[in-house]
Amino acid sequence: MSIKERKTFLAIILIIIVGLAVYVNSVNGKFIWDDEVFVKHNRYIKSWTNVSKTFTEDPGAGGGGYYGFFRPLQMITYMVDYTLWGLDVRAYHFVNIALHVLVALALYWLINSLFCDRILSLFASLMFVVHPVHTEAISYISGRGDPLAALFMLLCFIFYIEHQRSRNTRAFIFMILSYILALFSKENSLILPALLLLYHYSFKEKLNIKGFLSIIILIVMYIFVRMTAAKTQLPYLSYLVTLPRRIPGFFVAITNYLRLIFLPFDLHMEYGGKLFSITHPKAIFGGIMLLSLLAYAFKKRKNSPLVFFSISWFLIALLPSSNIYPPIAFYMAEHYLYWPSIGFFLILAGGLNYIYKTKNTKAIALILLIGICGFYSYLTIKQNEYWSDRITFYKRTLKYAPESSRLYNNLADIYMDTGKNQEAIALLEKGSEVNPSDAYVYNNLGRAYTSAGRYAEAIAVFKRAIEINPNLAEAYNNLAVTYYYSEKYRLAIEYLDIAVQLGHRINPELLRALNPHRPK
Repeated sequence: MSIKERKTFLAIILIIIVGLAVYVNSVNGKFIWDDEVFVKHNRYIKSWTNVSKTFTEDPGAGGGGYYGFFRPLQMITYMVDYTLWGLDVRAYHFVNIALHVLVALALYWLINSLFCDRILSLFASLMFVVHPVHTEAISYISGRGDPLAALFMLLCFIFYIEHQRSRNTRAFIFMILSYILALFSKENSLILPALLLLYHYSFKEKLNIKGFLSIIILIVMYIFVRMTAAKTQLPYLSYLVTLPRRIPGFFVAITNYLRLIFLPFDLHMEYGGKLFSITHPKAIFGGIMLLSLLAYAFKKRKNSPLVFFSISWFLIALLPSSNIYPPIAFYMAEHYLYWPSIGFFLILAGGLNYIYKTKNTKAIALILLIGICGFYSYLTIKQNEYWSDRITFYKRTLKYAPESSRLYNNLADIYMDTGKNQEAIALLEKGSEVNPSDAYVYNNLGRAYTSAGRYAEAIAVFKRAIEINPNLAEAYNNLAVTYYYSEKYRLAIEYLDIAVQLGHRINPELLRALNPHRPK
């Protein structure tokens, strides 16, 4: 083994050890938030006879949810997990961690392919693998689409470069396969052609017509599949807010993202679909920062390809989640930074690499790197605790998003399951105040009232839930149960029949109890 090979081997081992070390305490985390729809209660992942449905139905369909996504590969990985481990949550977490480490290794490979600099590659990969903003994509099982898509986009990029330089057929085949897997992992993979063009412009490489055109053809085929074979549409097209009202949110997100990258404190889920005025201070600052970054990148485009490439990567990679087009439900989310943040770590690594290679300052660069990675690692280990327990997760998230009725609803669910009915009622009443149009909150509130023997109030809120969502089968069923307890059997039968028509699975004991009261 040559000295270069030995150094590469040691770099790979270091990235693996550090990545595993900072996430090892996330392994015992629970199924949280969308994990219950995607995994825990998703009947589709529990049998390989349903594998075709991962390509034709919404990923939440098997668990009673709808997201408008098309992520068959993510769902297939859950099917593999379930086949091997059942619902042992530790295995799902370990797979996420392994994917994250593989992404860091692929990033090391890509940066070395671009800049032929193993130190630069190592510095960037280490900072990427430990940064706490990525916990939402890694410690959260449902965040798996981000590392999956990133891994296959990086591999596609690497093989694209190899084919660009050597016209190697094997590299071309791997490039095509990698991009297909990326598209099947997450929708943000559609941005890859723009990053390939950035590569050609930044490094003055002649466009590889065969390779680039192949990527475009795959995108056309992907969109065709989405619009025909798949029953899901392109993401979030039903989220109707005009473009001028969405743009200020992107500027606010820029401000928040830059803060989260430099000072990753107060990380949390559920930023919501807030709308902002263009005169909002964060919108103004974000707009100024966006223009400043663009101006600085173009100033450096000739004499510093690394700076231009890094800043441009960050901004281009943010576009799929910018809420400009397509419109999406949230103005920002921490996991949206998983792919764009590569640009930040690359430029930061470039600065450290410059210090490292300057005479007599190597030790300073290493001290800075250890300090940065140590700081990020500590915050990542602490942030993993946020994802470790459902009650901890919901209570903390409510501090940051007190306007989210879903948080009140989900926390109340846990309290009802543990017999804390009064605490659940208080949360659900608050949730109904926060969002008077949330049928699920009213349905759960009705359940809590029924458990407390407050039948009249339960009936009223069940009817409110049905008024908001006439297709909510569970509400009809719960209303039937409450009428049964109130000895109003005719009404119980009436609403139970509607629940059956809507496809609700009825408790056999309730059917037997009501059977004598059915008209002969």
